[in-house]
Amino acid sequence: MTQELFRFPRLRRTLLALSCWAAAAPAWAQSAVQAGPAAPLPAVAAAPAASAARTVALISAIGDRITIVRQRPGVGSHLEPYTRREIKFDPRLLNRMVLSGLDQGLAQTEPDSQRVLLDWLPEGAEAAQIDDARRMQRESRIEALLIEHLRAVPARQQWDEIIAVLPKWTMPSVKGMGEKLAGIGIYVQPLRRQALEDLGTGELSVSAITPDGDHVTLDPNTGEKEASSIFVAVYMYMQTLTLDAKTLEVKKRELRRDNTKYFDPKSPANDVGRMFDTRFLMGAVAQIAERSAQRAITGDVNVSPARKLDEPAAAAPGASSLR
Repeated sequence: MTQELFRFPRLRRTLLALSCWAAAAPAWAQSAVQAGPAAPLPAVAAAPAASAARTVALISAIGDRITIVRQRPGVGSHLEPYTRREIKFDPRLLNRMVLSGLDQGLAQTEPDSQRVLLDWLPEGAEAAQIDDARRMQRESRIEALLIEHLRAVPARQQWDEIIAVLPKWTMPSVKGMGEKLAGIGIYVQPLRRQALEDLGTGELSVSAITPDGDHVTLDPNTGEKEASSIFVAVYMYMQTLTLDAKTLEVKKRELRRDNTKYFDPKSPANDVGRMFDTRFLMGAVAQIAERSAQRAITGDVNVSPARKLDEPAAAAPGASSLR
């Protein structure tokens, strides 16, 4: 765990939640990511020898952080209406979520394929280069360093393709989400739409409307769709690069910007940021990361939303606050 994590005590449980997820992952994930020089992990789901079967290497470079963005009232034209903070994690955990989704997707679309799961963890000077970069510069630097690393992997001469997942930075708001989002994160929109009423005296009354409003949200208790102007969303903004394994030429570049918005109509919390505890949110983050990677291979499919897990009554005061 990193020092950054300890600045937010209520988020310490995230590592426990992600560790539980990893414990249930396929066998390859248990021995997966090693620090130091990168090396191919064992091939999985190998089909009987056949001339038509392809060998595809899968690699995740999604990063080592989850970003929490919260909407706030406008406080001036020179300040953006969001607060942001980054929580650093062991990138092994984040990469496993993405690799699991890629592996499942390719197993569905090409069941006879051989998949090689690759481990790449930038360290030292490479990690510093990425941390020093901002937004689109960080995005392009990750890609350049990844290509440079792959050039030094001789085993790629035996592969047909390499599929890599990288974070994608997006400037504008997309589908009701905040601006300037990238990679994996949580977005909190606590502000209801406001209605103006003419009181007939030359004055206007400003009132907040009910939560029913602009966006399709999921009820975590039932999985049913609702409509709400306020929500907590988990998101995955990523790009998928398909490379020729031998030449490292980019054959295809695809963008995905997935999110799932949650609103709990039964929650007694006045602040939507207090409706969901860390356990639920990290489960939702793990799910969207894995499913987004899977959909990058298979295309969009219907998936079950994350649901709230029953908690003992005494656990209620420990709900996390995303303020």
